[in-house]
Amino acid sequence: MRILLTGCGGQLGRHLAPRLARLGEVIATDREGGDFQCDLSDRRLLDKTLHRVKPDVVVNPAAWTAVDRAEDEPELAARMNRAMPGWIAAWCAQNDALMLHFSTDYVFSGPNDRPWSERDEPSPGNVYGRTKLDSERAIAASGAHSVIVRTAWLYSHFPGNFLSAILTRAGQGQPLKIVSDQFGSPTWAGHLADATTALLERRDRLPDRCSLFHVAGKGCMSWHEFGQLAVERAVEIGALDKAVPVSPIESANWPQKAKRPVWSVLDCSRYEEFTGLELPSVERGLDECLAFWKESIC
Repeated sequence: MRILLTGCGGQLGRHLAPRLARLGEVIATDREGGDFQCDLSDRRLLDKTLHRVKPDVVVNPAAWTAVDRAEDEPELAARMNRAMPGWIAAWCAQNDALMLHFSTDYVFSGPNDRPWSERDEPSPGNVYGRTKLDSERAIAASGAHSVIVRTAWLYSHFPGNFLSAILTRAGQGQPLKIVSDQFGSPTWAGHLADATTALLERRDRLPDRCSLFHVAGKGCMSWHEFGQLAVERAVEIGALDKAVPVSPIESANWPQKAKRPVWSVLDCSRYEEFTGLELPSVERGLDECLAFWKESIC
């Protein structure tokens, strides 16, 4: 099986590459690296890459993830988050390939009295969420054999995410202020990559139509609770020399251009029923990620 992995230099792509290699030959691409470089926002180059590789499966974590910048540059966000996945899906439909695409909890907004399920009607509250929802609809409309995985609050020990940012500041002795009125399911990229592999291992059982799964850390926390726990656990394992104050702050007092969902907890029971696997808890994901963080700074 030939697998084309986009966005191989991102935090999820870097976790996916070694796991996907257990399933077949992985050809990795990114704007600046991988087996070869490709600007995925250029359809001509993307089509050239797809025809050159002729993958059986395309795994697509590549996306525009700068949530606040998307408010100022909606056309660019839409090109990467809506148009590009649609182009891949069109190629997969024409060439009998499977597409696995990642979406987001940001397709939802507002409060809820339970975790969001795949049956709930999306209602994104910002440009990023709308472009990701558009990608889901474009893939479904293409007729491609496809899987869409929605996840939430993705983090890793690599730079460029919430956890690495707060641990870097804490390591410099800086006190932290973290939003306390947004709740979600923090997800370690390593566990999401494991879950992705489990879905592909069961690809023969997937329906021909577009399948949708929620995959996230098991549990519910506010950003503040997650940040506080991260600092405590990092001190316990010696990844931080000492704790720093972690103060709660309301989102109304935190300057962000894009409105974030207040409730991002995902119901992942469909994934667990399909695979027969239980997703790891938020706490377990954090502990495993912190072990990598400690190793990276030693």
